[in-house]
Amino acid sequence: MHEAAWAKLDTPAEYFRIEIPLGQLEKAVPLLVQAGLNGWNCTLPHKIEMFRLTQVHDPTALQAESVNTVQIVDGKIHGWSTDAGGWSRAMSEAWPHSVPLGRTLILGCGGVGQSIARHLAHIGCQSLTLVNRDPKRAQILLDQLTPLVASRFPLQQVNWNPSSIQKALSETDLLVHGTTLGMKSDDPLPISKEWMNPPLRVYDTLYSKDFTPLVQAARERGCLAEDGLAMLLHQGALSFAIWAKKPAPLDSMRTALNLVTGRNL
Repeated sequence: MHEAAWAKLDTPAEYFRIEIPLGQLEKAVPLLVQAGLNGWNCTLPHKIEMFRLTQVHDPTALQAESVNTVQIVDGKIHGWSTDAGGWSRAMSEAWPHSVPLGRTLILGCGGVGQSIARHLAHIGCQSLTLVNRDPKRAQILLDQLTPLVASRFPLQQVNWNPSSIQKALSETDLLVHGTTLGMKSDDPLPISKEWMNPPLRVYDTLYSKDFTPLVQAARERGCLAEDGLAMLLHQGALSFAIWAKKPAPLDSMRTALNLVTGRNL
């Protein structure tokens, strides 16, 4: 989608993938700068580490405490987060009347989950519940969000166990899935299929050509559910606008994604 956008603007630029193992980002970043890259996107599991390595933080990165978009300016690493903005735009497309948000549960408090949670702390929702496989990470995020929320709405952390999650989901309007479960074909569902019942809506930040297993399961239960492909589109468009210093050609990017996935975003 990025190459389609550069082509639309008749700009000679290339967007390609570099895989960096977990724990190697700090060594890799100086090499990327030395290689002359003008910028890059940074995906899991590196977003929080990229925030630490960034020298100049945009307000979006500071709010998220995470970086997924980098631009090199005068040799310095500038960082943004387009996660929350991309998610918000995708939500508005999928469910135009979803704002203000109701009772929201975020499953997974890593890079994208943290970004969305911090976004909700600013814009507000009816209530916010955090769940993470490592409860310490959820508790740390809860402690950080508490002064931002300032008692405007209920905020809680729930442990990752069946009874607690099932009860929390029974009191939830929107489930946002932000873990890595579902990226591999043999991954189990992050939650039991039987716990998803209308009018619960499910937004999976992961994406796949044929929709993620979580989205498929939620729809089989009669729930409205979307995966993160539209979020990817809007994250990418926001990133592209940073690099190009002009609005992204969204239609060209959308068409490119549709061609690759066989979907109709």
